[in-house]
Amino acid sequence: MPRRLIIPFILLILLGTFALQNTQILKVSFLIWSFHISQALLIILCGAIGIILGLLFKLSSKLKHKVK
Repeated sequence: MPRRLIIPFILLILLGTFALQNTQILKVSFLIWSFHISQALLIILCGAIGIILGLLFKLSSKLKHKVK
């Protein structure tokens, strides 16, 4: 495994472990919507959104440097 993937892999395992230990049902209210969701699912969803945003910003940065 490449060295640059070790830390993200460890963080992904920690996120999964943390999510699986928090399985309560939560009521989430956002603007006019309100719904019940598992806390584990919410943690994983937020982590996935964070990963996607991080990858998009990294890609954007690489494209800016490539254009110059």
